[in-house]
Amino acid sequence: MLMKKIIIPLAILIPALVLTTSCEDFLTKAPETTLSPETYFSSEAELDLWVNKFYNDILPTPANLAELNADDCGSSSSLSAIQKGTLTPSSKTWSADTWKPLRNINYLLENNRCQNKSVKDRYDGAAYFFRAWFYFDMLRQWGDVPWYDHVLGSTDTDALNKPRDPRGYVALMILQDLDKAIDLLPAKWPSDAVYHVSRDAALALKSRVALFEGTFRKYHAGDVFVPVDEQTVSTPEGDVTISSEFFLRQAADAASRVMQGSRKLYTGNVRKFSNNPAEASYREYFILEDAETDETIFSRRYSVDVLVRHGLQFDFKSQRRSASNRFVNHYLQLDGTPIQTRAGWETLSYYDAFQNRDPRMAQTLHGPGFLKADVDETTKLHETEQMSWERTFNGYRFIKYISDTSHETATTSTSDYPLIRYAEVLLNYAEAKAELGEITAADIAATINVIRSRAGMPGISAVPTEEDALMAQYYPHAKGAQKAAILEVRRERTVELVCEGFRQWDLLRWGEGALLTPKATSGFQGIYISAEQVGHDIDLDQDGKADLYIYSGAKGTTSAPSVNQIQLGSGYTLSNETYGYLTYWAAEDYVWNEGRDYLWPIPADQRTLTHFALSQNPGWDDGLSQ
Repeated sequence: MLMKKIIIPLAILIPALVLTTSCEDFLTKAPETTLSPETYFSSEAELDLWVNKFYNDILPTPANLAELNADDCGSSSSLSAIQKGTLTPSSKTWSADTWKPLRNINYLLENNRCQNKSVKDRYDGAAYFFRAWFYFDMLRQWGDVPWYDHVLGSTDTDALNKPRDPRGYVALMILQDLDKAIDLLPAKWPSDAVYHVSRDAALALKSRVALFEGTFRKYHAGDVFVPVDEQTVSTPEGDVTISSEFFLRQAADAASRVMQGSRKLYTGNVRKFSNNPAEASYREYFILEDAETDETIFSRRYSVDVLVRHGLQFDFKSQRRSASNRFVNHYLQLDGTPIQTRAGWETLSYYDAFQNRDPRMAQTLHGPGFLKADVDETTKLHETEQMSWERTFNGYRFIKYISDTSHETATTSTSDYPLIRYAEVLLNYAEAKAELGEITAADIAATINVIRSRAGMPGISAVPTEEDALMAQYYPHAKGAQKAAILEVRRERTVELVCEGFRQWDLLRWGEGALLTPKATSGFQGIYISAEQVGHDIDLDQDGKADLYIYSGAKGTTSAPSVNQIQLGSGYTLSNETYGYLTYWAAEDYVWNEGRDYLWPIPADQRTLTHFALSQNPGWDDGLSQ
């Protein structure tokens, strides 16, 4: 009977969607019609069963990650609505799946009556963590949103139809929830600790949230999105003066508390992609079957044993996820100098572009002599793999998250999926301190240099004072007393966290949203092709075999694989017509509205159902008169 009591209400909380559905329905659906709040939530088993839904309903999946990788770092087989400028007030919705998790979280917090205090605290802490995660997702997309921290009844019409709460208030409430989670969550759970939210996870998420809001307010202060930077917010705990500085200090403090622990970056080399761990550990980290517990703060678990798999490797293959030349230019040379200090850097061939570069480049992209994750049973060595245009558009194929061929087809991947890792925390701290104008050489040594050391790269000995010209060009809106340091942090964040779902949000918070559309960078440019190479076999990796054949007009004789024979004009172009960067999607009609596209449109149906209590975001025309 106990199992029936749990399963039935969870099912009825997912009604069929109809166009007139309001968020009201999902904030007031009452699971207590089949559960007894006087007797339930009294044991750890009951709490665990309920809270497990939060992990499934709120956290991103690898499939979500594939969708989020729509930014200036690369392209795939389809462009996102934000890249194409096709978002509309009717294309976004607040459906059942949007509000149901919040209702379930608030219900637990109001009814947790477990008598074991440590157990009760642990699950309350998890609930506060997930409410913070839920609202952070809402904040990033819509800015002002209605904040609900209690279960609403069907007669609570004033609350259900209230206006949106200001983003500053919502951000502050998120941080207060995370402070509660930090106080209540254990350092480690009794079992499967890395798959449960912990104190470090709450601190890391707090640094992520506060950094986002702090930089968003800094780079949007005084415009339609953040009219003022500094303001007083009234909360149940009293008035709080918030500003970009307030949030940046919160970010630095939360990250610092994690850094005071014993965490470290993964330096394993189990698969032996190289005899040098610096040339293997970064790549290996993202295809570990079981999450390691030093760098990984919080992970989703995938395993044959629990019959849970994902399809991220299949997504990267089928979508032909490819890096942009703009992204590649972020990688330093092996001696720590920028790529633009190398003679002829803008016309480097595919082979030369990989030589003497940050080892993470070859651990993130398919480079010359790329080794598959599979091991040949005869030689017990990794086999090399030729570049295939079935897996890339422009020659810079992403291989992050790519494991062996047993993970190749849909929903066959069993590698764990890290949601929060220590490297991000280090970068959050460095960025917050640089944006505050307070980063020191010691801060850099404890953050950026630690990350570069894992990759076998030299560190930065002093706080940069001279801006890198290319980074300044790539991030024209960067500003502050330590702008040169800010640019170096952004370089490191771009390289280290690529394909982890951060880049879109980073560009939006930095006021660089226009870079999401290829229009700003002439399409997604890839490897460089000289005029002499057009119409002839190209040996990309210099192994004596033809890897690529690019032609215009009639095709000549070639020994390149058929899938690597590309006709210009069939979606492909070269940046200078007869030579230049191989580009796809260059002819698309991209749209970016600087006064509109930093926030998503409020769903038009919700505005109608709440009698226009919900205002529309700046710049969006939903056809409604109010």
